[in-house]
Amino acid sequence: MSVMDRSETTRRVLCLATEALVAENGLASLTLRKVAQAAGQKNIAAVSYHFGTIEMLLRAIVDLRLGDSEDMRQRWIAQAGGDVSRLDAFGVWRCLAWPLLSLPDEQAPHAHVRFLTQMSVAGLLSDPFDASIERPGAPTVALLLNRLHETLGHLPHHLGRSRIALSGMMFWNAVTLHDRRALGPELSAIDLSILLEDVEELIRRILTGP
Repeated sequence: MSVMDRSETTRRVLCLATEALVAENGLASLTLRKVAQAAGQKNIAAVSYHFGTIEMLLRAIVDLRLGDSEDMRQRWIAQAGGDVSRLDAFGVWRCLAWPLLSLPDEQAPHAHVRFLTQMSVAGLLSDPFDASIERPGAPTVALLLNRLHETLGHLPHHLGRSRIALSGMMFWNAVTLHDRRALGPELSAIDLSILLEDVEELIRRILTGP
């Protein structure tokens, strides 16, 4: 394995270990030492060497997982007819949201969706709904976001963006609360797919309502 390949492998291991730590424990207690230990790195300076700061590591996780989910995103678009310009707001939203839920659980159940919940609450996501932000390895994201904003063009700009943000948070939070058994004993026993059917109906109304 070349030096470059080893470096990329280490970067991925650090990203996935951090993703799982944040998903399980939140951001408040995240430290360089905990990341290194979770990733099996003896040197606690591994994060600094590969990413510079924890903040840059967190951004790298978002980029990594968008790239990981790109093929699945393209499959969702194909299943929806293959023409993004013909999708309504809810159809576009599903192509954006569900591939993230389909990522392999390499470290913890639905780790990336729960990671996104924590990042959003902390205000650390660099506007995931801005179509102009370049997202390496995930070219369909901007395509879908442009279409999503277009379908909501009849609304005032701030209202359209708030509906998009609310839809994302509802979906991520539903998964997070279900995984943490935080919905109460009865609701936590509901299969996640059934819970998300109800959540999606609410999101459909948010995105397609007047």
